[in-house]
Amino acid sequence: MKIETLKSSKDFKRIKNGKFYKSQSFLLQAMENVDSKIVRVGYTVTKQNGNAVIRNRIKRRLRSVAQVVFNNVKNKKWDYVMIGKKNTLIISFDKLKSELELAINKIHKN
Repeated sequence: MKIETLKSSKDFKRIKNGKFYKSQSFLLQAMENVDSKIVRVGYTVTKQNGNAVIRNRIKRRLRSVAQVVFNNVKNKKWDYVMIGKKNTLIISFDKLKSELELAINKIHKN
């Protein structure tokens, strides 16, 4: 299943008011979207994390881990924003995957 990517700033601002979970590698923001029947994910990395090359590497890692994890999500009517940190490049892919799974479980638990 392909994950739809959020692109409009309106969606990013709306999700900012939803639930969030802070991990070592990223911040995950989430909000339910009753209009959608597919998981939508947005990615962002601030300039504090480095130059464009580093920020794009962080986004690529976030996209690849999201593709793996969000395929197994049961609640399809949610929008997510992943805000990357420098630590995203350092840790292993398996650790990043387990952090994202934990974050999703914590958000949907409440």
